[in-house]
Amino acid sequence: MAAKTAFVESLHYVPEAGWTRSALTVLRAGKVAAGPDYRVARTVHQGQDIVYCLSGNGFVETLGQRVAVGPGQLAWIANEAPHAHEADPAAPWTVLWFRFDGPDPVALREKLFGDGFPHVTFAEGVHPGPWFEKLFLALRRRDPGLDLRLNALVADFLTMIDHAVAGTAAHDLPAPLAAALGAMRANLGLSWSASDLSDASGLGHSQTRRLFRKHLRTSPRQWLIRERLMQAQSMLLENDAPLAEIADLCGFCDVYHFGREFKRSVGIAPAAWRRCELGARPVGKAVAEVA
Repeated sequence: MAAKTAFVESLHYVPEAGWTRSALTVLRAGKVAAGPDYRVARTVHQGQDIVYCLSGNGFVETLGQRVAVGPGQLAWIANEAPHAHEADPAAPWTVLWFRFDGPDPVALREKLFGDGFPHVTFAEGVHPGPWFEKLFLALRRRDPGLDLRLNALVADFLTMIDHAVAGTAAHDLPAPLAAALGAMRANLGLSWSASDLSDASGLGHSQTRRLFRKHLRTSPRQWLIRERLMQAQSMLLENDAPLAEIADLCGFCDVYHFGREFKRSVGIAPAAWRRCELGARPVGKAVAEVA
């Protein structure tokens, strides 16, 4: 048992002014071999802290809950609310950790974990140790272009968390979900009732919805709308078919529903988007028409 806390690695970074308004960055990172009395508690703090336990045990308090964290487990600390983390005095942990910030890190946490506690166990043989080595090296060297490098590293780490939460490797989906996605993409014009979805996946509707939520972080309906919008964008540029025809072929109930969903997601009406993409009018003028 360690007699006192040792900061094996402690690295800091100050990004370019205004960087976090548009991209992700890392503000601090390190490795801590905690002593029995190690505890950090704050009311609020900048960014979001990620703690990964290498050995021993500890506890994380965040979002009104206290959770034990052991080897191979990661906890995401919500710094915008009261929070704390501490070592288990009986077996103090050694942790890798980093603090990141960006345009909306809270939204990223909610996207990955939903309403659940931000805590995940990595599968055996899969761990973020090599990623931390890359991060530490980048922070030590401080090469030109580090802001962009840190943005990419954080994005890679978020993808790693995503796979750990979903319990799958990259591009690996459960067969029932993959079957449902393939069937839906092949026939976007179908209304896709609950029974249609169950027939495609071979599972009950509730089970299928859970697979969508776990692996895709969305509902079948929202996934289907996005796929329909992407197909509609292709059709808007590939031919001059009327909007009503495109809406029907893409599965929207009518042209008004199509226009509403398109503008809500893309930010501009479909007719104006088509003109802009084809270069028929200046973008500013087209946007002003639908403002």
